[in-house]
Amino acid sequence: MSSITTIRESDPATLAGRLRQDLLDHLQPEDLICIPTGRSPEVLYQLVEDDPDSTRLWQQLRYLQLDEYISPPSDTESFRESLHRQVFEPLKISPDRIHPIEKTTDYEAEAHRLDTLFDEIGPPRAVILGLGSNGHIAFNEPCDAHRSGYHVVDLSPMTIEDNFPDSDLEKMQAITIGLDQILRAHRIYLLVPQQEKAEILDRCLSGPHDPQIPASILHQHPEVHVYRH
Repeated sequence: MSSITTIRESDPATLAGRLRQDLLDHLQPEDLICIPTGRSPEVLYQLVEDDPDSTRLWQQLRYLQLDEYISPPSDTESFRESLHRQVFEPLKISPDRIHPIEKTTDYEAEAHRLDTLFDEIGPPRAVILGLGSNGHIAFNEPCDAHRSGYHVVDLSPMTIEDNFPDSDLEKMQAITIGLDQILRAHRIYLLVPQQEKAEILDRCLSGPHDPQIPASILHQHPEVHVYRH
């Protein structure tokens, strides 16, 4: 049975602060979590760094990477690099607590490795997600039917435009955790501080699940917490 709790704040820092406290209240040392990159969680990560109790907790968590670009432009920071810059290095998290997506020439094999790893160390206690302009979560893009497990995906034109606005890229791929794996998390947090995403978020929350609006699948999870503008 679905249970979606919505927390609304117009100020991004206040919103992120409430999520930081929620995570502090509900996570325990050695819990496995998945955390996003992008603009939405930047304030959250800074607030965690500024709070000694949160820092101590996050140093004792384990981390599984959600998604990653495949062959991005040479001047693009990988999600792995971004997580190290924003989270792992500032918080001094031990490398043995981090399970990244490895750079490789065979991402289908990497997806299989990640599925095996997920089954060994998962499911996550918590997954924190942002929301794409087209309703994607992680890099599960709108489609007719979603694939299970980690998989390679063609990014939609809207996602490419959002993430590379100054580029003439027409095609790009990524590797992403599957929606089925996200749904296995004990708790799911959806962080959407942007007012301009209110319409697509409302469509996601109004249900029922539509594979053309990937985040609408969250209705199938028993404990979802939406932090929104």
